[in-house]
Amino acid sequence: MKNIIVFLFSVAILCVACDKNKRASKRLMRPGTWNVVELSVDGANLSPLPVWQVNDCDIYDTSLCTSSWILEGIESQFYWQFNDKAERFNISRVVDTADCSDFYTEEVEQQTYNFSGAYKVIESKRKRKEFESYSTLGYPGKKVVIRLEQ
Repeated sequence: MKNIIVFLFSVAILCVACDKNKRASKRLMRPGTWNVVELSVDGANLSPLPVWQVNDCDIYDTSLCTSSWILEGIESQFYWQFNDKAERFNISRVVDTADCSDFYTEEVEQQTYNFSGAYKVIESKRKRKEFESYSTLGYPGKKVVIRLEQ
């Protein structure tokens, strides 16, 4: 009898437990528009601010999801992913050889490159997110903050 109770308890724990990375990803990155309300480097906020258009993504089928970084009507694609039990958020510019010529002429392409990196999750609420990094591609060693609102 005790073995059955222990077994049922173990099964219940396994059913309730889930991957925090996936749960946080699903909760954070619901499809739709996320307004970037702060994009700063060492306290200096950049302007104009972009918008993120988060694509529908089943995080259980893929480890990397995509979104669009939109600045003044021009889009650049980036990958996003949570790691370390949803305490880290990674973004990485999608490099398409067809768009390489745009990199030097489009500010949006430079932003997605410069802000690619690993971020610490500072705040993760339903309609407000904040990420901080000192290790982005474009600003290594500088404090970078991205704050989003939906």
